[in-house]
Amino acid sequence: MAATTRITLAALVLACTGAIASSASPSLLPNGWIVRAPAGTIVSTGTMPQGAALSPNGSTLAVVESGFNPPALAFYATPSLRAIRHVALTGAFGRPVWTSRGVLVAGANADAIFAIDPASGRVRTIALQRNSYPVAVAASGGIVAVATNGDASVLIGRLDALRHARPIRVGRQLGPLTFSPDGTRIFVAVRSGRYVASVDARTGAVRRIATDLHPSDVLVEGGTLYVAQADADTVGAYDAATGRRIRNVFVGATPHTIGSSPNSLSAAGDAIYVSLGAANEVVVLRGGRIAARLPSGWYPTDALARGNRLYIVDGKGDGTKSNLGFDVMSRGYHDYIGAIEFGSIREIALGGALPPPNPQGAQGAAAPPAQTILHSGGPIEHVFFILKENRTYDQILGDMPQGNGDPKLVYFGARVTPNQHALAERFGLFDNFYTSGEVSDAGH
Repeated sequence: MAATTRITLAALVLACTGAIASSASPSLLPNGWIVRAPAGTIVSTGTMPQGAALSPNGSTLAVVESGFNPPALAFYATPSLRAIRHVALTGAFGRPVWTSRGVLVAGANADAIFAIDPASGRVRTIALQRNSYPVAVAASGGIVAVATNGDASVLIGRLDALRHARPIRVGRQLGPLTFSPDGTRIFVAVRSGRYVASVDARTGAVRRIATDLHPSDVLVEGGTLYVAQADADTVGAYDAATGRRIRNVFVGATPHTIGSSPNSLSAAGDAIYVSLGAANEVVVLRGGRIAARLPSGWYPTDALARGNRLYIVDGKGDGTKSNLGFDVMSRGYHDYIGAIEFGSIREIALGGALPPPNPQGAQGAAAPPAQTILHSGGPIEHVFFILKENRTYDQILGDMPQGNGDPKLVYFGARVTPNQHALAERFGLFDNFYTSGEVSDAGH
């Protein structure tokens, strides 16, 4: 069933949205890494922009915001990145898709697909089955495919008939999906299973293409399927017809580096652009090799090229600010970190002298020292990792003089947490050990 509603649109995207001067100073992240602002425009967005898509004529960039604050679809004029429109949605997830029926967005907890008219902001809701939880959408020749995480399936059909389409079960924890160029097959990343499901768009027959760990995005160029394999730090190239692996491209900085997390793919001309979420950079691939590394903001989630410009979407923006108003003992979400950590979009000029990558991040890791005990066959057989939620180092261990802490920030010191202090005294004090998750979901 399709419902049509009209919403009130603001002339500006958000109060938090605005251009950041291209000459902005480098930003120091909480983990000590640095992100630099290259020459070009940078604008802030809402919380956690997840994916983006350029209009067919390249004049407009659509960005899905799906963080702690209410989800939305935002439109920006290119190349200026001037905010055009901000459309509030009851749910949103993943990457938007431009079609003749409007810009499609997977509705996640709304159990719907949204079709947004970019000219008016009108939202049409295409309801799906309850608890289907759509997380990705793709379109080809009037046919739409939707990955529904709630039932581990793919729906295929005309937009208005998706509610009645037969679910095709492909696997749990689904990621993005895409059509083959001729529209006959659909490729969907199955993050829990180390494979991409290749689905026959006509019969629904499913074939598995084995991949490296955690396939997080899929892209088909010509007859080649490219897969961003986040937990292996690789981009895999596969024959789209047979599933045969052609090559793997390691996108980490050195063989000793892990954790760059390639999480999105796009193509323009002869180049493939790979955003490395955990390395704060974008890798450019040409001919199966790394041609360049470009600086992004904090945790890039998408990168799209058009002409001589690259637009990078950063999930956590270009830095952070002091959260002086937050009281850990208060109730509610006043100045909650998830609500004040905004994303950004930056524009980089391609061609000529490209800006160097950020000085820290995965590419800044050094080779392990020769005497380290952390090696294959070494004396350490087991590691026990104890996770205690929702506390910073300083809140508990900031009173330990051996560590790099601040006793003024201690809430639960040695008197309250004697066991944790005893463990730290006896086994080690990880006073500069960081996670990329500031809030529970990402931190876990």
